[in-house]
Amino acid sequence: MSPQKILITAVVFILLFLGFASFYIVNEGENALVLRLGKIVRESDVPYVLQPGLHCKIPFIDHARIFDTRMQQLATSPTQPLTVVTKEQTFLSVEYFAKWRINDLPKFYTSTGGSITWAEKLLEQRINDVVRAEYGKRTSDQAISTDRTNMMAAIKEQANNIGKDQGIQVIDVQIQQITLPKDIMDSVFKRMATERKQFAEAKRAEGMEKSEEIKALADQKATVIKATALMQGATIRATGDQQAAEIFAKAYSADPHFYSFYRSMEAYAKSFHHKSDVLVLKPEGQFFNYFRSSGVSNTVEKR
Repeated sequence: MSPQKILITAVVFILLFLGFASFYIVNEGENALVLRLGKIVRESDVPYVLQPGLHCKIPFIDHARIFDTRMQQLATSPTQPLTVVTKEQTFLSVEYFAKWRINDLPKFYTSTGGSITWAEKLLEQRINDVVRAEYGKRTSDQAISTDRTNMMAAIKEQANNIGKDQGIQVIDVQIQQITLPKDIMDSVFKRMATERKQFAEAKRAEGMEKSEEIKALADQKATVIKATALMQGATIRATGDQQAAEIFAKAYSADPHFYSFYRSMEAYAKSFHHKSDVLVLKPEGQFFNYFRSSGVSNTVEKR
């Protein structure tokens, strides 16, 4: 290849390189600043902010810094939540998230050097201070329920104000979770377990006491019922015995000799119920009176 062609080729490559170095694209959701020798390019003493589109710059002199101006989210770490102290000196662990975006690009670049990481750290520190201050003004009950709405409104307003000097607009701040610190939570759980155990023991003792009362009352009622039954039974038996005696008396008075004979026959039947039964009695005794002929004849004659 001739020296002329080499020179032309080199010039073409240089022009292509300069062309690529001179043009750049800013995408949707982004803005850019042009830095000329490290300083922000200004128009009429106002920093020049580039909108989405195709732009050009002076190669090797100008440098374009492109920033994402869409909504960003800052959240506390789940492993390292924010610890706050309420008005009654109760420690709480708070997890929150904040939504923010860049609304003043020159100020953002000037205050943070264009570092998103540094901006988030600074913003997080300031929001932490605001959250701690608002929780410190309220009791746990107020912060969690009764005054939560007012507290969140105050946090959002102050968070938005603290971001203005960074060129940041804080759109929203929300509390995700409120818990007790782990060491305090463990002690609370132990205390709750002890209280529940004491409560259960008290309930068991109360149940045993009521059980004994019920058993004693039941035993008392059973004793009364038995005594009443025995009394009624004795009364009924006495009435029956009286009626039986009256019947026997009427029967005896109607025919005393026959009644005596009948009762003796019943006694013989009961005495000699089994073949093996044996009675040792005197022959002249009254028991065998009706076995003797004289006794039978006397009875017949009397009838």
